[in-house]
Amino acid sequence: MSILNIIFLSSQELKELTDLKIPKAQMRWLDKNKYPYEISAAGKPKVLRSYLFDRLQNTLNKTQSAEPNFDAIR
Repeated sequence: MSILNIIFLSSQELKELTDLKIPKAQMRWLDKNKYPYEISAAGKPKVLRSYLFDRLQNTLNKTQSAEPNFDAIR
């Protein structure tokens, strides 16, 4: 396994994330959803795996609260 496979999402993972096969379509989806990426010499988007993990973790943290919302039952 290459170190780049650890750092960046694979082509298959990017396809699963965007539900798109064509790199230009993937880049439009990434732009629309505000994912930062670099473009390889082959014209394919490269997304950092760590960014995806951080983004998903932040989404989970926003939906989970440490305390119940007692104001909701008043």
